[in-house]
Amino acid sequence: MVLRLQAGHKYCLLGKFSSEVGWNHCDTIKELERKRKERTQVGYERKKQLTKLRVKAEKTAEEKLGPQLEVIVPIKY
Repeated sequence: MVLRLQAGHKYCLLGKFSSEVGWNHCDTIKELERKRKERTQVGYERKKQLTKLRVKAEKTAEEKLGPQLEVIVPIKY
């Protein structure tokens, strides 16, 4: 199984090759791929925001709990 192209090796893109031999849906695939990338970007931005909020919440919880955390740590809660 090849995961990366080696330098100097020839290659072709399946979509381009297919359209050259008569497949008429290349533009549709490009549009769907563009939409997929937009949705993925929105999801990624949301994930980053949620991660930032989680870190902030954990820091706040640590500050408020302080000494109680020492009791909880040994039981791995």
